[in-house]
Amino acid sequence: MKKLFAVMLGLFAMLSFSACDLSDDDATNFYYETMEITSATFPEYFEFGKVYPIEFTYKRPTDCHVYSGFEYNHTGETERTIFAVATVLDRNDCIELTDTEGTDSFDFQVRYTNTYTFKFYVGEDESGEKQYLTYEVPVQETATE
Repeated sequence: MKKLFAVMLGLFAMLSFSACDLSDDDATNFYYETMEITSATFPEYFEFGKVYPIEFTYKRPTDCHVYSGFEYNHTGETERTIFAVATVLDRNDCIELTDTEGTDSFDFQVRYTNTYTFKFYVGEDESGEKQYLTYEVPVQETATE
């Protein structure tokens, strides 16, 4: 058992001291950026306790923008702010895209009886103020027949 431990320790030490060449410039650099959300789909109302799929559409500005998901913030008990996030390849040859949209969705569980407000990030105006598409969805205790 001691020999096995010594061999494993030696192997670990060898791997720990091996070096990587960090001067390799062939790697693609990237950063994250929010993208414009152009629309979202909601029911007329929510029923308390149910789960709803919420679909939204986002716009890719260049071919270097690769959709990587979304982020959301609780900005109040029944207010949600949603951002579409792209991984942007840091290249000089990006091509601007027109009319290139994608869709994604998330499941939303209704946990409160107050009206929900969803704010989808669309970008900033000329003065740097964040702009949102806003949807308000009321909640009903039970379904109406």
